[in-house]
Amino acid sequence: MAFDVEKELKIFWIAAILVVIFYGAWLFISYESYNAIMDAGRHFSPVLGRIIGAIFIAWVVILIMLYKKLDNWENIEHWVLFAVIVNILILIAFILGIVMYGILTMGVIIAMIVNIFFAVLGIHIWIQKRE
Repeated sequence: MAFDVEKELKIFWIAAILVVIFYGAWLFISYESYNAIMDAGRHFSPVLGRIIGAIFIAWVVILIMLYKKLDNWENIEHWVLFAVIVNILILIAFILGIVMYGILTMGVIIAMIVNIFFAVLGIHIWIQKRE
């Protein structure tokens, strides 16, 4: 089965916009509810959570602006690599949180699955486009 990398890239990009705006808005607007679901109360402050939400919202603005340039790989290659690195680092942070602090909730598991999906898809796209 042949992969259509251009189609996968658009799916990756649109899905990333939706997921990042969801988490960004949630963290920025109501960090307390996110904190309750993730059970990370003793580890993070509401200010830190809102800062991360603000960074995610800024990231979405860039993703939306770059959507028009998906046909030019040179314009977006570094952003795809950035997304892969961020997802891998977030996954490592979750693993450290589970091992060191015992933070294991359904929210963490779902977030880990989302990060694995985006990391694997991003790596696949990046490798295919580099060839």
